[in-house]
Amino acid sequence: MACFDNIISYKGGCTSASGLLLDNLIPIREVEKYVGDDYSTAAELIEDKIDFAVSNVKNEIITKFKDAYIPRTILENKRAGFIAETQTEKAAAAQYRGIELRVCNNESYLSLYVSSIDTYLNYTGALNVLVIDTMTGETLDTIAVTSVAGEVVTTYVDKTYNAEKRKRRIAFVYDCTSIPNYLTSLIGEGCTTCNGGLYNLNDWITGRAIKYDTGSTPILANISGHQDTAGLSINFSLMCDQESWLCSQRNLLAMPLLYRTAELILEYAYFNSDRFNSKTSIRKDEIKERIGLYHSDYKSHMEAILHNINTPMDGICFTCKPRSKSITTLP
Repeated sequence: MACFDNIISYKGGCTSASGLLLDNLIPIREVEKYVGDDYSTAAELIEDKIDFAVSNVKNEIITKFKDAYIPRTILENKRAGFIAETQTEKAAAAQYRGIELRVCNNESYLSLYVSSIDTYLNYTGALNVLVIDTMTGETLDTIAVTSVAGEVVTTYVDKTYNAEKRKRRIAFVYDCTSIPNYLTSLIGEGCTTCNGGLYNLNDWITGRAIKYDTGSTPILANISGHQDTAGLSINFSLMCDQESWLCSQRNLLAMPLLYRTAELILEYAYFNSDRFNSKTSIRKDEIKERIGLYHSDYKSHMEAILHNINTPMDGICFTCKPRSKSITTLP
């Protein structure tokens, strides 16, 4: 989980986002004593144990609040872009064309997962499909695809784009300047172009075929609806995103992560002490006592945090529990 990167650190490492350093519990020179064949440096040992500590904390929180999660991972699985029954060629143009998907959500932690992109072009060769945040104009990804003229070619993408409690507009486009394509409609035969081609794909996502001129910034003011998706088809799923919710709690988790990391490093030292250089003196009784101390501190911090964390109550990905109830007392 990238949001936990550098939440704690150590002297000589990256800046700690929380201000907490492992050196307050285990100095870097002590960690250097425990570097054996498994790790080349103390930094490598520390980073590995931090990653494992993040996994421990994540799993403990998920387990604690499992009853609050609505047991459905995928809210909707859809395709946007369907091949016309007749092979109708569409001319090349100095424009970017493709599909824009809008995630309409201000309440829950969702993510848009794109499994694959199909291309149906009158062009043989390589091209790039750009993934654009059309709210900012930022290019999120560049997906290399290979096209074969007159054939539907599937490129597996496996990309996820977060929409945590906010709207997102994400477009999948390519430069049509010298690439003709075959007719594909957003939702298949009978798709209308009213309202700029915008169409409700499900309760949370609307889509439209789009175009904008090459050289212009891909933001709403420069983008217009189009009659077709220019040979592009997107397979996507909308999913509940528990990890984004966990990331929203990251500031609370630095202290238990610090103690859990220290505990893991000392556990490694305790169980692997016989493999260290004979010149290194390891006092196993002292290490065992410190392991118990750090574990106790880890558990106490985690219990306090778990007691105070509140899950969302959106009724989409998390259960919606009533905050109050009325009671009628009979006379």
